[in-house]
Amino acid sequence: MDDMDEKNNNYELLQKILHDVEESKRSFGYEIGTLLSPKGNLIKEYGGEAHGIKIPPEDFPLFEGNIFTHNHPGGRCFTQKDILTFADSGAFEARATTPQGTYYSIKEGDGEINRSIGRVMQEEKSGDYFKAAQIFKELNLKQTGIARENKIYDIMGDEVDKWLEENAEEFGYVYTKGEI
Repeated sequence: MDDMDEKNNNYELLQKILHDVEESKRSFGYEIGTLLSPKGNLIKEYGGEAHGIKIPPEDFPLFEGNIFTHNHPGGRCFTQKDILTFADSGAFEARATTPQGTYYSIKEGDGEINRSIGRVMQEEKSGDYFKAAQIFKELNLKQTGIARENKIYDIMGDEVDKWLEENAEEFGYVYTKGEI
């Protein structure tokens, strides 16, 4: 087996492992994250809550060059915090999956990587709760309570998705989405 065949086999195996991990966790009502090596070896799992996973700061070195996938029970794209954590941790790829079977992926491209992507997104308020609440108000939407909060989170997710589509490449990343 030559080097190209081995790379293709490793890539196919990693895709199968990612599919299996993401498929098994997509219907959970709380977030759970899985850290994998580029060869698909399990490094660590992280339990979370309805809207987040707390990763101990001492674990960030484990992320360097690895792949972190987690589910989003609300069915949305990455959050601003996801992108900040991804970029600051030095991970190779971050993935978020939805109960509907969609995945979102941001990973290092082939060129120079600018890890300020999360901070720039934050400065521009893309995916910011207060900005999304203002958009909700400007749209004159009538939802209240949980429905209002869900719509604000939808707006936040849409803002992050749009921002990444427009800007990820400029920072050296490849942003994709598709079916698990």
